[in-house]
Amino acid sequence: MAHSETPSFIPPQEQETPSNLEKWLSSELPKQYEEKAKILNELGLLEILPECGEIGIVGIDGKEYPLPSEEQIKEEILTNREVFETKMKQGFTELEITPFALPLERLIHTTKETILKHHKEEKLFGTMKNQEDESEPLEPLELNEDEPLFVWEEFKDADTNGTLAYYPKEFSENHQGFTKQELLDASRETPFPGFNVYFREKDVNLREDRKRQMQENRRQFDIGKSSEEYLKILQTQEEYQSEHGQTPEDWFTLFLTHLKKTNQVIDDAQGNGSDNLLIGSYSSASGNVGNVGWSRLFRQSSLSGYGSEVQDSNSCVHTVVRIPPLNA
Repeated sequence: MAHSETPSFIPPQEQETPSNLEKWLSSELPKQYEEKAKILNELGLLEILPECGEIGIVGIDGKEYPLPSEEQIKEEILTNREVFETKMKQGFTELEITPFALPLERLIHTTKETILKHHKEEKLFGTMKNQEDESEPLEPLELNEDEPLFVWEEFKDADTNGTLAYYPKEFSENHQGFTKQELLDASRETPFPGFNVYFREKDVNLREDRKRQMQENRRQFDIGKSSEEYLKILQTQEEYQSEHGQTPEDWFTLFLTHLKKTNQVIDDAQGNGSDNLLIGSYSSASGNVGNVGWSRLFRQSSLSGYGSEVQDSNSCVHTVVRIPPLNA
C-alpha cells in the first residue's frame, strides 16, 4: 500500500523580540517623561509662554524655549539608536530634563526655597543607600536655615557674565568651551532649544563603599581622581564615549527633582554618597571646577570649586549622555 505523503514541517514564523531600547521607549519613557515634566512644573520652573502659548521657560536672553515633547525625545533617541542601545546596556536608563536656558540664579533660589520647605515640613532626609529598599529608614538632616545653600562667589551670575565655560576640552585658558549664550544660540538649530535632555545611571549615589559594576565593558568610576583625570578618561577611553560631566544647571535640577520625588538630598558626602565634580563646566575666572554636595558638618548644600588637578578621596563625577549625543 502506498504511503501517503508526509506534510513537511513548517516552523512558526519567528517574531522579532523587541530590544531593551524599544521596551524602554514603550514602558519607561512615558512614565519618566510625565514625572519629570510634572515636577518641573510643581517647582515653578515652567510657565505658559506668552508669545507661543506653549509650556516652557524664558532664558537669560529673554527668548522663549518650549518644553521638549515626549515624541520629540523618542524621535531623537531612535535617530541615534546605536548610541543609546549601547549606553542603556551600560546602565544609563534614567531620563532627566534640565531647563538650561534659565538663569543659574533662578535655579539657586529655587533650590534654597525647596530645601527650606522640606525642612519645615520635616521632609528633609539623607540619601538612602538603596533607593529600592522600602524597609530602609530615612535619616533626618539638620539644616542651617540662615544659609541652606552655599554658593561660592565666583559662580554667582557666571552663566550670564560669560565666565562659566561649558563642555571644556581642557581645564585651562585654552578650555575651548562655550558660554551659555553661545550654547543657546547654537541650540536653536537643535531638537530641544534651551533644554538639556539626557540619560544618567539609575543609582544617584557615588560612594567609596559602592561596588563598582562592570556593564558592557564599562566600569563605573572610582572615587578620588582629579577633574583632569576624569575628563581625560571620558575623552580617551572608548567605553565612555558619548558621556559628559554635569553642568551646574544639570545638578541643581537633579537635586530638586530627586528631593521633590523622594524627600532626599543627593551627593550626601558624610552619608551614602560623595561630593560631585561638575566637569561639564569650568570657571575661566578662577580656574576652578564646580564641586557640589550636601555637607552634614555645615548643615547645607553647597556649590564650591576645586582646582582641576586636585585629588579628593571623597569626590567623584556623575556622567550623563545627552539626547541627542553632544557633537552628534
